[in-house]
Amino acid sequence: MQTINLGIIGLGNWGKKLASSLEQIDHVNLLTCFARTKEKRDFFSKQYKCESKNTLEEFLNDKRIHGVIIATPHTTHVNMIKASAEAKKNIMVEKPLALNSNDAKMCVDIALKNNVILQVAHYRRLLAATRLMKDYISDSRLGNIHHFESNFSRPFGPDPNRPWRDQDAEAPAGAFTALGVHMIDNLLYLGGNIEKLCSLSSSFDSGIPLDDITTVMMQFESGAHGIINTSLRLPFVASLSAHGNLGSCWSEEDGTKFFSQKINEEKRTEISVSKINGVIENLKVFCDCIRNSKTPETSGPEGAKVVRILEAIKESYESKNKFIRI
Repeated sequence: MQTINLGIIGLGNWGKKLASSLEQIDHVNLLTCFARTKEKRDFFSKQYKCESKNTLEEFLNDKRIHGVIIATPHTTHVNMIKASAEAKKNIMVEKPLALNSNDAKMCVDIALKNNVILQVAHYRRLLAATRLMKDYISDSRLGNIHHFESNFSRPFGPDPNRPWRDQDAEAPAGAFTALGVHMIDNLLYLGGNIEKLCSLSSSFDSGIPLDDITTVMMQFESGAHGIINTSLRLPFVASLSAHGNLGSCWSEEDGTKFFSQKINEEKRTEISVSKINGVIENLKVFCDCIRNSKTPETSGPEGAKVVRILEAIKESYESKNKFIRI
């Protein structure tokens, strides 16, 4: 099997998480890394036994590299993707792809123009309970879907080590940019395109830079309704459910537990699912797509759909909670 050589841009906490995950995948080599500061580069390269590059140009000119992982602040994604694509490097970028639709389209177009893979790290659709929920919906075990519900929250800041995450420019719609985007992608995967939405976003704690809770109500093109709640201040919860006229099912504890309930049953039943590491599986997908010249499931166009929803959420609460058509 071909060994895939990767480089990583962005060497903060999540960059380290990705590097540690790559160590657990066969036939993959983290060859090189880049960050703006020499101190970060030196520490990271020593810790993960990879080369460091002094400039982005030097990093991207390394012809040994098959793919680049971008784990930089959200506002830098467009420039990083453009530079990587023009260097003919396949790209996996952390979510969200961009922060507005125009930038997302630019990223998709530049990758297509340069014939490189563009994958967005929406890995939670790969989790076992989410996959099983998709099966239940696709084979009509739930009947006609009426409603989706999801909540992704965790105490996640303010973080003095990552102050950019607490800036409104980097994180519109409170927790949606860091957390809620995962559930947007999951609901697009499970329910199809969203037709319209409205949102409410509020701050309860004075002095906290981002809104504490954001709630979105949506209608899918199918007619089904959906709700997403997300917060950076509440205890950890990552849950998702689908409800139809023949039954309901739930993905809980971040895709590691699955429950189902038929329409004539009073209680739900737990169904065993495997526990996988979504970060590792997502990286495996990226390497497989490079190795076999395949289009990733969470491609640039898929990532752009999520960006449009994120953009519409902000448009809604800034217009006093009006419905925004997608």
